Amino acid sequence: MIKINLKFLLAMIAFGSIWGMLECILGSVHFGGSLEFFPMGALLGGLVGLGLMAFTRRQFNIMGMQLGMGIIAGLLRFWSPVGTCVICSALAIIFEAVIFELIFNWKTLSIAKTPNLSRVSISMLIPLGIISGYVIYVSGYMFTQIFTPIFSAGSFVLSDFLNVLPLIFGRGFFAAIFGGLALPIAVSANVPSTNFFEFAKKHYYINMTVISIICWVSVITLSMIGFFN
Repeated sequence: MIKINLKFLLAMIAFGSIWGMLECILGSVHFGGSLEFFPMGALLGGLVGLGLMAFTRRQFNIMGMQLGMGIIAGLLRFWSPVGTCVICSALAIIFEAVIFELIFNWKTLSIAKTPNLSRVSISMLIPLGIISGYVIYVSGYMFTQIFTPIFSAGSFVLSDFLNVLPLIFGRGFFAAIFGGLALPIAVSANVPSTNFFEFAKKHYYINMTVISIICWVSVITLSMIGFFN
């Protein structure tokens, strides 16, 4: 069993920071024309979020690491004023990580790097990615619709929640498509070693620390110059 130590904590912070930075930058993108109403959250949840969580689970095989990444990403997303609902976006990221942990902590759905590669065959990765992408995104979206009004206004209106459900289920279609792409790519991605730590072993601590700092400084700087406005 892998022990949680400083190496894993630095990796968790680094990948969580990458996730948060991508959420902030890509979340500020607005398409025009026929793509004006494209649900960017489905892209971020189904491709970026699921992809990073699956990749790190594959490489590190630590239960709870992805939840830690989600908390880091959520904090960074909460700090950055991107979009009209910062609280709900931050909550969605964290809850998506919770759902990922619930799904992929099952031994039968292991995507960790083991001597037998994985209990999940390549032929299962696409449908598993579709299902998990949909469930993770829809669950996170529903969670925010319940708890955001509670945190911000101290109340929850059931009728408002029921009215938005068709929109949530509809946008989940895009997250499912992106999940079907993200999971196979993340699981089959080849790192130049069977042990991820060997990839940057010589300057591992510095590398992970620098990555985290770059992500946070980038978001802070972009916020200060009004990039997200």
